[in-house]
Amino acid sequence: MKGSTSDGDSITVFDIVQYYYCPRKVYFLRVLGVPVVVRRKMEYGREVHDRERRRMTERNRIYGFRKDLVEEVLQRLRIEAPEIGLNGQVDVALKLKTGEFLPVDTKYTDEVEVQRQYRKQLHAYALLLDHRFNTNVTRGIVYFAKQHRLRLVKISGEDKKSLLREINIIRETMSSEVIPQKVSHEKCGYCEVKKYCV
Repeated sequence: MKGSTSDGDSITVFDIVQYYYCPRKVYFLRVLGVPVVVRRKMEYGREVHDRERRRMTERNRIYGFRKDLVEEVLQRLRIEAPEIGLNGQVDVALKLKTGEFLPVDTKYTDEVEVQRQYRKQLHAYALLLDHRFNTNVTRGIVYFAKQHRLRLVKISGEDKKSLLREINIIRETMSSEVIPQKVSHEKCGYCEVKKYCV
């Protein structure tokens, strides 16, 4: 699946997640260079990732799949796909014995709801895995660590095509250097760039 890269600047999966949280975050982080503040939630996330990696060998199921169905658990895959202008790290991907790849995204939130930015993150991971392994990812997993709950998410070809178009929009937002319109949002209170967003 090809997409155009107008100026050659690569978009990261992190940029996509931030854009769908709020387009202004990408502007502040990438255009103005506001440093990312590491929140306790992010540190907790790293701790949970490490703990889950250790526990995987002790379990009968791996992210909802019986152990005997899983060929490999791939971790911290850094993938660049320059022809679509996307790069990022897929923290966890399952390779099933059928040959199917599924990206896994772990979340550390009180809500057990697959939000739009989580879906877009899985779509981006799917594009990267498609590129790296010459496959066609059709589903992914969101794992809510606090609740030990899984959500299986379907990923269609149209989801991927749509994200390719949106990558160009995100790139244009960054290259135009025009601040996006303010989005009224209940998450503003938690946002690490809120002090710049007036």
